[in-house]
Amino acid sequence: MNSIYKKIVSDIEEDIHRGIYKSGEKMPSIRKLSIKYNCSQNTVVKAFDTLRYNHVIYSIPQSGYYVVEKNLENNIENSKIINFDTGNPTIGTMSTPDLKHCLDRAADIYNNTSLNDTMSGVESLRKLLSKYLSDFQIFVDIKNIFITLGVQQTLSILTLMPFPNKKTKVLIEQPTYRHYIDFLKYSKVDVLTIERNENGLDIKELERLFKDEDIKFFYTIPRNHSPLGTSLSKKQRKAIAALAVKYDVYIVEDDYFGDISIDTKYDPIYCYTDHKHSIYLKSFSKIMPWTRIGLIVVPSTLLSTFEEHIQFSYYSSYFSASLISQATLEIYIRSNILKKHTDSISKELYEKHIALRKHFRTLKNYGIEPTGNNFCFYSYLLLPDWINEDTLIEKLKENSVLVRSGRFFYFDESSYRKGIRISIASVSKSDIDKGLGIIEAVIKSLYDKYLENLTIL
Repeated sequence: MNSIYKKIVSDIEEDIHRGIYKSGEKMPSIRKLSIKYNCSQNTVVKAFDTLRYNHVIYSIPQSGYYVVEKNLENNIENSKIINFDTGNPTIGTMSTPDLKHCLDRAADIYNNTSLNDTMSGVESLRKLLSKYLSDFQIFVDIKNIFITLGVQQTLSILTLMPFPNKKTKVLIEQPTYRHYIDFLKYSKVDVLTIERNENGLDIKELERLFKDEDIKFFYTIPRNHSPLGTSLSKKQRKAIAALAVKYDVYIVEDDYFGDISIDTKYDPIYCYTDHKHSIYLKSFSKIMPWTRIGLIVVPSTLLSTFEEHIQFSYYSSYFSASLISQATLEIYIRSNILKKHTDSISKELYEKHIALRKHFRTLKNYGIEPTGNNFCFYSYLLLPDWINEDTLIEKLKENSVLVRSGRFFYFDESSYRKGIRISIASVSKSDIDKGLGIIEAVIKSLYDKYLENLTIL
């Protein structure tokens, strides 16, 4: 069976490369291939699963398997690089017929709409999102929902605008979203930090900061944290909400990957607040990587100021997502394609994390502490003292494996916990096995050299 399914995989890849099967084209049926190779249908299914995990083909329920557009050429060109650095998913893994259908429908339904109609987003989509958010236990009126280009544009506006509490400082976790760190340093605002680790936050320290410091808002990524890959417990989320109300501090909750969650009972911090002190951010860019679109839920007390600053921001950057992005998202939600796609991502992430955990057990033998088991894109490898982080990254690069230094995710260098971030956003399951195998081999080599130097000393 193994030799037959491997031959099917090899033949299909070769046929795609030769142009026999073209981008977006439907593959022969399982039954047809089983007859051709004189094998069981289960053998063909195993071959298709291997090709799907390698992002060569994708499946559409009740339809069949299709060739990913321009994927094999890109894989051949970049086959030597295993990129654990980027947090951006591969666009080619999306269901192309679904996308084309939605784009066609989007052009039809929005043909009489203009972005100038409203800076808050198209009304029909905002109404739909009000209902959509209720699935995440966020119940909000349409007037409080704004369609955005994404998290970064929204954070820049919130950072620079005044708040009703008349406070001026921004509190962030360390580590956290690196692009926001860059903006904070550029904008020269007063920033305070609190440590975020594998156990979450020190709630007593958070209360001290809320009580003693002039904090306008606290920016947090409660679940699927970047770079740690962890989530805050329900107890901590409820405590944060209570402290926000008690000390008049706003919570800016970044739920950028909230559509992908294995915990069906998870409720955002927003659910536990009085809704006057909670600002909720969501991005769809990680699950719809061909477009930039997100949303913000703004409390009524902030509406007029926020709307004013949206208008101000128009002179230097654009706040709203494009009409085609808004229309596509609307069709994706209405037709239930978004749900189908998020289910597919969840299943694939589950398989990838099984591979990750296997290798993480080996890395622990060298004093490395992996964090992140919540089936998101990110994990963080805390490195022991004996490993030189820069040397490790350079050695991995020499072996065609890219990772991201943990320094990028810290605002304050003195608080840095030495490590590297592993992202599985754009790698296949086989890449994970191969890439983590290389990481293990490089670390073993460094460890052997370390022991050798100790013996000499």
